[in-house]
Parts: sequence; C-alpha cells; structure tokens
Amino acid sequence: MHFGKSLLWAGEDALTLYILVRFLDLPPALAGGMFLASALWNALCDGLFGASLHRWPAIRRVLPPLSGMAILASGIGFAILPLLEKGHAVPAIALLFLFRTGFSLLDVPHNALTRRIAETRGDLGAAQVRAAVASAAAIVIGLVSFPVLLAGRNAEQFAPMLVAMIGLLAVICMAPLPLLLARDADDRQEIGQARTSRSIPSPLRIYCAATVIGLAGLAAAGKAMLHLDFGASAIFGAVLLVMTAGRLTAVWLWSPIARHIGSRHALVLAYAASGLAALMIPAVAQWSGPVALSWLILFSLIGGGIAFLTWAVLSEMIGQTGAPPEAGRYAAHFGLFTMSMKIGLGLSAGITGVWLSSSSQPVDIAPSLFWPLGSFVMLTCGVAAVLLLTIRPERQAADLSFGE
Repeated sequence: MHFGKSLLWAGEDALTLYILVRFLDLPPALAGGMFLASALWNALCDGLFGASLHRWPAIRRVLPPLSGMAILASGIGFAILPLLEKGHAVPAIALLFLFRTGFSLLDVPHNALTRRIAETRGDLGAAQVRAAVASAAAIVIGLVSFPVLLAGRNAEQFAPMLVAMIGLLAVICMAPLPLLLARDADDRQEIGQARTSRSIPSPLRIYCAATVIGLAGLAAAGKAMLHLDFGASAIFGAVLLVMTAGRLTAVWLWSPIARHIGSRHALVLAYAASGLAALMIPAVAQWSGPVALSWLILFSLIGGGIAFLTWAVLSEMIGQTGAPPEAGRYAAHFGLFTMSMKIGLGLSAGITGVWLSSSSQPVDIAPSLFWPLGSFVMLTCGVAAVLLLTIRPERQAADLSFGE
C-alpha cells in the first residue's frame, strides 16, 4: 500500500515539472508557479485535514469511502497530465489540483496508520520500513524516467503510456487502504470523543521550519539536474535512476550512524554534506562519465539519508509528547509535517522554474550556470542544519492542534 502511494508521490515530484516544460511546452516560470501553487494547496489540505481528524474523531467514520475516491482522483490526475494539448495551462493546473487534493485525503490517514509499525519496530525501524518501500517505488520511477530522459522530445510517443501504467499500478497497490482504515476505526475507541486543544510544541515548529528550508533547496537541485548537460547522454538519462537507487542503499548506510549519534544529529550531518555536494555539481557535470557517475551515487546516498532520517526524527518527536499513540494525534502531527514538506517541495519547483527562466534554453543547460543555484542550496541546507541543532526535545502531555 505504501508502495503505491510512494509511486504517485515520487512520480509527481520527479516528472511533473519536466512534463510541463518538455511535453506541454509551458514557460518554465509558469510551470514552476503551477507546481508551487498545487503543492501549497496540497500542504494546506494536509494541515487542515490532519487538524480536523484530531479535533473531530467522528470524521474517521467516512474515511474508508473518502479514501477510495481519493485514490481514484489522484491516479487519474497523475495519468492524464502527459496527454494534454501543448500550451494548455488551465487543464494542466486543474489536473495538478485534482491530484494534490486526492493525494492529501489518502496520505494523512495513511500516515496515521504507520503508528502501528512504530509501536512494534520503534521509531528508527518504522522509518527504515517507510524509506525502503519509498525507495523501491522511486527506483521504479527512475527506471521509467530513463528512456524518457534519454529520448528527449521523442519520448512524447511513449511517455503517456508509461505514466498511465504507473498510475494504474499505484491505484491497484493502494486499493486495500479503505479496508485497513475501516478496521482501524473499529479497533479504536476515540470516535465521538472531542480533543482538547493546545498550541503546537516548539520543537515541532522548529523542525517543520527546518524541513521547509532544507527541502526547498535540496529538491531544487534534484530537479535542476534533469536539465543540465552532463555530456554523456547515458549519464544524463541515468540521473534520476541512480539517485533513487542510492536512496534505498542510504537506509542501511545511515541506520548505524543514527544509532551511534542519534537520528537528529545524523540528519544535521546529512544536510551539511548535501549542501557541500550540491556546490560541486557544476564541476562534476564536466568530469568524465565514471567520475560523474560516482559522484551521483555519493550525492544520492547523502540525499537518501535526509529522506530516511526526517521520518525517524518526526516519529521520535511524536513519542516525546508523552501522550498515548492514538490515531487523531498521529494524523495531526503527520499532517503538520507533510504540510511543511510539501511547501518545501513546492518552493523547490518555483526556484527551479526561476533558474530555468534565467537560462537561454530550458534543456541541456551548461553546468557553469548552476553555480548561483548551487550556492543557494548550500545556504538552505546550512540553515536547516543549524535549526535542527537548536531543537531541545521536551516531553509534553499535551495534544497537538493548530491553535488555542
């Protein structure tokens, strides 16, 4: 089930901006703005939906049928995008909003279910399962993107079919979600009981701010790399595949580091290393194929550490509130975090769009033009690392909500 959700998420994040610019011939700035607007809408839905589930647990009675409709909406919104007529921005933004709305309505309750894993495997173990499955889904997206990136505009002949197959597979994998949500509601006694409200814990606020800033820069670098001229076409086509494969390996690389120094400090280390690695992109893109490929693997291992450790740190913070692990509180915590994550990813598309607009062409950009963006990425990763160091975990008996 998590595999299907991750297929849609990875595919949307990695390919949407590319499809809007390359296949639909939309101006890069407009495409980035559309992606940002839909991501901000997705983030708002996450926050409001998570808070609603926390304040009014009775809503959980309608989650099974609601999640079923959401699965179909997100799958359709994802699959149809490459089929649109060139230059038609209005239907494209409509599909983006359809996808984002549906995804939020299935993502928030799905994340609340992951507390079951944390209860049995611990915070780091739950993050390992999530990261491994998400990485496997990202590898599938990487395999699909390889011929698309390699073929360039010629991919218009077969890319819609590949994207539609991803959407269908994702819908099939997510089909058990309504049943699991129905069983979860039957197992819990919280429905019909209103929740008291307290302010958002300070550590979680800082953590969400660090996530927005760090992901905005780091994801912008990942999106920009799809438009750089790596010289060797095989290296260019393998960029997304290599980076997603590295995410899976990163789970086992960063797990012992997290156990030794703690998940939060390991995340600080990963952000700092990512900032430095991003600054090297212009030089790496001009190196020989094997050297560039080795660097891509290293960059993916570092970035994969961030993707893995963010969930481990979040799970630890939820456990430090001192409240029992009930579904509404998990939904609120996860909703707030995914809201910040999607804001960061949306900002990354806007940043990439602005950077592409500053170039004379949106494809095969000279690596030397990446320096300004690389410096910005190093700055955002550094700020995120500093913010994480300022967090002082505290135990609280209070529940989380979105205000008094």
